[in-house]
Amino acid sequence: MTRAAIYTRISLDTEGEALGVARQQQDCRDLAARDGLDVVAVFTDNDTGASTRSRKKARPQYADMLRRARDGEFGVIVSYSNSRLTRRPLELEEIITLYERHGVRFVTVVSGNDDLSTADGRMVARIKASVDAAEVERTAERVARKHLESAREGKPVAGTRPFGWQPGGRELDAKEAKLIRDAAADIIAGVGTYAIAKRWNDAGVTTSTGRPWQGHVLARMMKSPRLAGWRIHQGKVAIGRDGQPVRGQWEPVLDQTTHDAVVAALSPEDNRSRVPRKNARHYLLTGTLRCGLCGAVMYGNAAKYPTYGCSGNGHTVAASVAPVDALVTEVVLRWLADRAVETPKLEFDGAARLAEVEGDIARLMASFTARELSAEVVFPAVAQLEGQRDELRSQQRRMEAAGARPDLTTVDRATWDRMSVDERRAVVETLLAAVLVRPATRKGNQFDPDRIEFVWHDIPAAEDMA
Repeated sequence: MTRAAIYTRISLDTEGEALGVARQQQDCRDLAARDGLDVVAVFTDNDTGASTRSRKKARPQYADMLRRARDGEFGVIVSYSNSRLTRRPLELEEIITLYERHGVRFVTVVSGNDDLSTADGRMVARIKASVDAAEVERTAERVARKHLESAREGKPVAGTRPFGWQPGGRELDAKEAKLIRDAAADIIAGVGTYAIAKRWNDAGVTTSTGRPWQGHVLARMMKSPRLAGWRIHQGKVAIGRDGQPVRGQWEPVLDQTTHDAVVAALSPEDNRSRVPRKNARHYLLTGTLRCGLCGAVMYGNAAKYPTYGCSGNGHTVAASVAPVDALVTEVVLRWLADRAVETPKLEFDGAARLAEVEGDIARLMASFTARELSAEVVFPAVAQLEGQRDELRSQQRRMEAAGARPDLTTVDRATWDRMSVDERRAVVETLLAAVLVRPATRKGNQFDPDRIEFVWHDIPAAEDMA
């Protein structure tokens, strides 16, 4: 009997039960029995596409099957249909080459058997592959159009339940929504997303897919405009036919002002949402402590005796973490105890211009939709306005980030002792522009406080702000 292999595949298995490939395999076994083939191997790619549009997942079983066919383990490949084997014309050429060089045939349950030994047979196989590929592309276009219409209507995205909402994505999950609001307040106050993720994991809170939280995942969720009620399409806020941003058909978790402050706090300039470099965010003064020679940021290391250090430009400056942190803590708490201060409230003064620019963009897009203005007129003007809008929004985020500071009036020694490292760091960064570490001038390991220089922000007193 001729040895054969069965190949089965299904593009989408939402239930994860592999029922589609099981049905294909049985049909292929029936065909093999009728044709007197001895099935020696079965290859299955479940929940994997085989079209020119399927770039997300490789087909490891398909690749292994071709390799073993070239090695002579079997001479026939059985599949349910041509499209189950491949919808990629380039892959069909691999199959044709496999037949020409190694004599491996492929037969199907429902698509017939193309004679790859003749020009006409190869032509028919190529036509089938082209038709399959075209159908996939037409389907993709229909799906893309449907997704665009759903976005313009503000409908929730089908699929995985978004964290913070009940199944269906319209009504809030009270417990998860509160977690998000608490996280927003913490982020604005200076707490990092890795600390929040750890707290959630310790409390048994998982993502909507049941996985543990990671800092970058939580940061991505907190920056999503969906939390403030905006519909997302292809990674951006969807724009309706009227040229206006689309509100989603669901209850928002955060108001716009709060969400803007969260996005500002998690902006690239902040780095709190990123993986700490050299254990950077584990230490109180990383980002504030700087080398007194070159001005570079000094990072803490995780040695037996943790040390802040700078190694660059032919010099080494270092200081033990514990005494430096203790000195800065004492200086900060004394400074706060001696002064009645308030965190300055900063306001963005470009709001009117931003609203004007956004209105101009909306009017131009509405005129284009109504066919009152041509694309040649509208889109160059819109591109210029979008540049102005993006710059104004960037200024707004920077201003909000600068204003997102902890309430200094509540910070005393007892409060400090209860704070996390992130919360303490936020207080330090509010008060101090930098802490400089000068090179050591004394021999030995004894800490010299004279090496430390404080550079203060200009923080107004409470009476100055009345």
